[in-house]
Amino acid sequence: MTSSLPSPFDQVRKEYDNQATTYNALLKLPFGVLESQLFASAVGRGNFCKDAVVLDLGGGTGLRARQILEAGAAQVDIVDFSTEMMAVGKNDALEILGPDRSRKLHWFLGDASKPLFSEGGIVGLRESYDIVMANWIFDHVSSPDVLDAMWRNIAAALRPGGRFVGVRACDPRCEAMTTGKYGPSCQDFEEFPGGLFYNSTIPVGAGPPTKLDNASLEVSYSGSTEMHEKYGFCDVEIEPCESAEVVRTDPEFWRLWVERPGFVVVKARKK
Repeated sequence: MTSSLPSPFDQVRKEYDNQATTYNALLKLPFGVLESQLFASAVGRGNFCKDAVVLDLGGGTGLRARQILEAGAAQVDIVDFSTEMMAVGKNDALEILGPDRSRKLHWFLGDASKPLFSEGGIVGLRESYDIVMANWIFDHVSSPDVLDAMWRNIAAALRPGGRFVGVRACDPRCEAMTTGKYGPSCQDFEEFPGGLFYNSTIPVGAGPPTKLDNASLEVSYSGSTEMHEKYGFCDVEIEPCESAEVVRTDPEFWRLWVERPGFVVVKARKK
């Protein structure tokens, strides 16, 4: 493990540390239910993750790591910069998976924007993986150099023919996100060259809402495949909203989202 994490994400890390114990409340909101169902559909089709060894960058409390294990993966290495999020994740894994299956999750303190494998990288990671996940990590990035560093890590970690899967924000100014209809809401938008600063608010039951500082680059939230292509990925596809049972069951409630979604689940293959 790395012992020191100088990073442009110090404030974001503090925010995640502070709300680690309430983070999973997101699962109960329509937004969280949709994310879980779309992710399950994306990784559950065919043999996408059968017996796969997976790297989960920004894996937090291990929500998606547990999900991809359920879909057939053999092992998941989780990298995150928040010790508190990982502490919650380890406890959740032990409780939900049991002592034997929870050993299939390996936890590493690290920053997805720093070199993973070179000198000063994270000790204990494999040389290559069948699948790399990166969920929401691009949505705290205001620097193209940092975004490039993340994509370099993703590409370096994947074997040829390996698969990428990740959740990313769309334009947070869409009505589905500004109204809070599906749970979280986005506000306080400020444009900068090539991107957008904003805040997001996540309701947490009867308690005070969770607030996060966000930044998204247009090259990510616009739906461009520029970064995928730059780092040797092809077959880029977005999981259709209609793959989620909640959308099929109540299309009128989800109409606003389907027209302009707040996030998408993206898959791609490394050449």
